[in-house]
Amino acid sequence: MNIRIFFVAMVLLLFLVYGVITSSDNGIEVREVDTFTSSGKLGRLEGWRSADSEFKDFYEIGKEGNNYFLRARVKGCGAIIAKEFDYNLKEFAILSWRWRAFKLPKGGDERYKKSGDSVAGIYIIFPSLIKPERLKNKWGITLPIPDNLKPECIKYVWSSSLPKGTVTDSPYSSKTKIIVMENGDSSLNQWIPEEVNVYEDYMRVFQKEPDEVRAIGILTDADDTSSEAMADYDDIFIKKGAAHQTKCVSEKKKAQLFKRGSIT
Repeated sequence: MNIRIFFVAMVLLLFLVYGVITSSDNGIEVREVDTFTSSGKLGRLEGWRSADSEFKDFYEIGKEGNNYFLRARVKGCGAIIAKEFDYNLKEFAILSWRWRAFKLPKGGDERYKKSGDSVAGIYIIFPSLIKPERLKNKWGITLPIPDNLKPECIKYVWSSSLPKGTVTDSPYSSKTKIIVMENGDSSLNQWIPEEVNVYEDYMRVFQKEPDEVRAIGILTDADDTSSEAMADYDDIFIKKGAAHQTKCVSEKKKAQLFKRGSIT
């Protein structure tokens, strides 16, 4: 749907704060974003918000043995959910999580609006200039959001078709950069762990120092392809790690690389 990026912007205004320092990994400070254990014990998803009031129809808590996780199931639809999680990206450069894909959106290709669905996606969302009063006119009708008011985002995806390592602009906003972590159906039905240096990725795709992170989001969608997508998420953490400087390329060179979808 063309209003997807509106949902991304709106959730920045609707979250509850949640996140604690949980452990030390070989002396490195680690903070839990969510393991979904608290939600599992409560019997409902807590701490995540969405601009789509039906998001609880798409996301629910699953359990295997003693482990709780987030289950995402969509058919011809999709809604981003996000948790407010403010932190200094240069200090906590590393993001880790695990996910499991079951059914890929048919024909998904994140480069185009007509096919821009992912079986699984993790967003890093930065501050936005959007104010609630700017989102609707006096009749309560939602207004288009100019690109310069949308938040910068990095979206890590499990793609139906794009090769691992592909980097491209979202067709919904040039301020959302998509990085492909997994591809196709070769690893379906199994948990795949991921770890990324978000600071380095930000420097690589935006070519500047980042602001503090505002929120972390999750999206499984199948609306553009009018198909079905199924995935699970678990064990989302940030941790301190080396935040290395990345040499900037020229704007002209960067534009050429993004056009080809080949910045890696």
